[in-house]
Amino acid sequence: MNCIGVGFSDTLSNARVMRAFVNGKDVVVWRSTSGKLSAWENRCPHRGMRLSHGFVRGESLACMYHGWHYGVDAKCKYIPAHPDLEPPETIQIQRYSSFEKNGIIWVSDAQDAKAPMIADGLTPVRSLNIHCSANFVKNILAGFRSPSPDGDQIVFHVTDEQEDFMRVDVPKIKTALYFIFQNLPNSKCFLHVLAGGLCEAHAKKTISRGLEHLRRTAEKQFGEET
Repeated sequence: MNCIGVGFSDTLSNARVMRAFVNGKDVVVWRSTSGKLSAWENRCPHRGMRLSHGFVRGESLACMYHGWHYGVDAKCKYIPAHPDLEPPETIQIQRYSSFEKNGIIWVSDAQDAKAPMIADGLTPVRSLNIHCSANFVKNILAGFRSPSPDGDQIVFHVTDEQEDFMRVDVPKIKTALYFIFQNLPNSKCFLHVLAGGLCEAHAKKTISRGLEHLRRTAEKQFGEET
């Protein structure tokens, strides 16, 4: 099973928490105060509360419900209702593989999974929350054309495709875009887009307009077909 890109690295600051979905699993992704990245099952073993509602305390993630603290090893370190108790080693959370590459946070529920083979030195452009499935967006991407302010068109040419990744060449701005797909529940998806090499401000604006047109087109067609 491939790794899933769940967001840009710079959108998850130290001592912050985010929710993600990886191969259908609900996952909490968080950074400790020192910047250590972790990805776990999004469920506190105590009462089942989503840990993505919790808060970071130093090198621990605390559940919002009863404040149980879990260290970066996913084991319970502190129970506020029993401050003198050393929590049993058996109280721990399911951990998932997580790492960062090309400005993306990657998470997998398989220990041997690897990120897609994409170029280094990429520039994050933007993430989009799209109200249709990733496969639907992929089908539209092939040969997609978007209007441009100068009257020309922005044409997307798909040159490589993997399970949750596509490389798209855009001749108008003379660069390649890398599309990272993250499936969400209820036939929705996140799309994280990076550009090859340095991407100047005007090129980012052009790409962003094209992506917004792609999002609107996909959602409109998806709504008409469902």
